[in-house]
Amino acid sequence: MSTTVGIIGLGLLGGSMAKALRAFTDYEVIGYARRQEVCDAALLDGCVSSASTDVTDIIENSHIVVFALPPDRNAKLFTETAHLFRPGMVVTDVSSAKRNFVKAVYDAIPEGVRFVSIHPMAGSERGGFEMTTKELFRHTTWIVLDDPSKACWSEQVAQELSNMGRAFGARVIHVLLDEHDDYLASVSHMPHLMAATVAVVGGGGEDGTFRMQLAAGGFRDVTRICAGNPSMWREILRGNREAVLRELTEVETQVARLKELLVADDEGRGLEEYLRKAKAIRDTFTELMVK
Repeated sequence: MSTTVGIIGLGLLGGSMAKALRAFTDYEVIGYARRQEVCDAALLDGCVSSASTDVTDIIENSHIVVFALPPDRNAKLFTETAHLFRPGMVVTDVSSAKRNFVKAVYDAIPEGVRFVSIHPMAGSERGGFEMTTKELFRHTTWIVLDDPSKACWSEQVAQELSNMGRAFGARVIHVLLDEHDDYLASVSHMPHLMAATVAVVGGGGEDGTFRMQLAAGGFRDVTRICAGNPSMWREILRGNREAVLRELTEVETQVARLKELLVADDEGRGLEEYLRKAKAIRDTFTELMVK
């Protein structure tokens, strides 16, 4: 008998996971979506064997349940449905900010149910089931969150979820759960706000539309991520606001340093050195992504 994975939320991440599971593993996949037309699209695609607008159906017929809605909705829904989970079942989630969902799980998870969180570092500024692909996770980072001090955490489950990411073609990295949100504030959440800032400064105001006609690839690339769903990002950023605020303070420090370098009487040598440092960091990131 195959293991059934129930995916709650068939948007970009959840739907792509359904397609990848169907294509690259032997798991049976079932899914929940709020709208019947999304359920119908997933059934027509064949990435799920059944789909429902009733989350109870999915939980009661799954061995592994993946919460793939925005973070606050994941937390609220788990609290409402925790009583449906049976000993031996596995709970996981793909939230970008973990704090709220993890608290909901630790407050309500029944005895004998296992919980290991994951964070596939994949996505697009465009969401919805229509944008899903089985290849979304290939050559991306698949984070598995370790929390061995908690009775509901399981090394065996962590290994199973690691193997799932490898089957999708992702690079697997283990991170302590308590450290995840701080790291992501630096490399995901703060950068989203910086993209929003560049968009507002460059394209806002009375002449914004005209200025954007003059823009090219740099403006496009820097602002790409702020085209994502604002409601979802509101949940992510507020759910991790303490760490994001710390990163914004560091941004303020760097902006102040750049102002000093721009007016320094050194023919721009300090500014060039700053840009060289930034380029070296970017080059290292590129090398890491192709390994």
